[in-house]
Amino acid sequence: MAEVSEPMNGSGGEGMFGKFLPRYTDEFYLLFRLVFAFLVALHGAQKAFLLWGFPAEHPLGALVDIAGWVEFIAAFMIGLGIFTRLGAGALCVTMVVAYFRVHAGNGVWPHIFPPGGYGENGGEVAILWFIIAGIVGVLGSRKYGIERLVLKKEIF
Repeated sequence: MAEVSEPMNGSGGEGMFGKFLPRYTDEFYLLFRLVFAFLVALHGAQKAFLLWGFPAEHPLGALVDIAGWVEFIAAFMIGLGIFTRLGAGALCVTMVVAYFRVHAGNGVWPHIFPPGGYGENGGEVAILWFIIAGIVGVLGSRKYGIERLVLKKEIF
């Protein structure tokens, strides 16, 4: 008869990580959210404000401007915990559009980086950010978020 393993709920873990990490799950998640939001805000600012060599003229035109502003605003929503799920959802939609409009035509394998300019990668950032934003969308701000602090609950 096969053994049934215990569920991974953080209780009864062995070693330092099994005893230490579960106590600080909300703090680690906050750090995760803040780092993710910071990276997304940088990308959004680059597009929205034409920073760090981002070209003013782009073949996708206004879609790039919209993506920049969505990324920039969603990053603040996710980082601060204000309508976190709404920001994460908007970011998910943006990443789907980014992947299929910019990156999917470069091939199926996202890890292959063909030579060329902007958008010439396989879209691994868009894929990862879609997954991360999806996780944030499911979990919300959890314990640390302005929305939860002020309203005592998450509306979105």
